[in-house]
Amino acid sequence: MGKSKQRIMGRGKNLSYMYDMTRHQAIDFVVNELMTKPKSIKAKKMISLFGLHAEELTEAGACYESVSNIENIYSLH
Repeated sequence: MGKSKQRIMGRGKNLSYMYDMTRHQAIDFVVNELMTKPKSIKAKKMISLFGLHAEELTEAGACYESVSNIENIYSLH
């Protein structure tokens, strides 16, 4: 196995908590992360992994300011 593939596999093992979640759990996780830290890297990774939309996050209880900040970075449609 090449070095690049080993690094990718290693990252996947460290981020395994993301792969056992349902979409609903991911939305709850992102909302909680945004409430505690608006610039959370974990939240951004979950948004890109699950392809979450701004509407879903605001309906789940995320404040508009934190969603709009992330919406500028990621194109949440």
